[in-house]
Amino acid sequence: MVQGRLFDLPERSAGEAATAEPGSFASLAEARAAALTCTRCGLAATRQRVVFGEGAGEARLMIVGEGPSEADDSGGHPYSGPSGRLLDRWLAELGLDRASVWITNVVRCRPAAWEAGRLVNRPPSAAEAAACRPWLLQEIALVRPAVILGLGSSAGRALVGKSFALNRQRGQWLDGPDGRPTLISFQPAYLLRLEEPLLSQVQATVAADLAAVAARLASGQ
Repeated sequence: MVQGRLFDLPERSAGEAATAEPGSFASLAEARAAALTCTRCGLAATRQRVVFGEGAGEARLMIVGEGPSEADDSGGHPYSGPSGRLLDRWLAELGLDRASVWITNVVRCRPAAWEAGRLVNRPPSAAEAAACRPWLLQEIALVRPAVILGLGSSAGRALVGKSFALNRQRGQWLDGPDGRPTLISFQPAYLLRLEEPLLSQVQATVAADLAAVAARLASGQ
């Protein structure tokens, strides 16, 4: 094992190609530069770009989604497509914008699978999430958010634990990495697929979750 780093990493087998590895970086810029050449999992074979987190380097709120979308993969920025526009509206309800929060994902390369001759989005596998977890923990360690808002089941499992269940624990304050207050809600992409009357019901649920985040930020706890 590599010693003297923030995260212990598995040893490489003989002849395995060298790759950028998460370590104890002094800044987000340094971590981002290293992450851009990461090949810790198979997603490196199909990605266009590594999509590292963006926003305020000392944000009080960190938002963790599932993984980059097709638009994110093309442009290199998290939540840049339709889901991002919905997230922007959610942030506005909190009196915030992208410049005041830190936005990242469980994995930094687009999780996709070939269907009918094209790549389509899919949730990250447990192995992919585990391979990318050191980068997520590095971002949390450098940003040091007061509150974490996770979006979707994959984010819940990465932040709270493998036993996380969205149907039982959504909207609850749970202990995230380093004991940071963490609340998991629905991911924007899910709402974009819904129709009435379920859409209005889920929108009301998300509004309640956002209100809980706003109250926690306002309390200073």
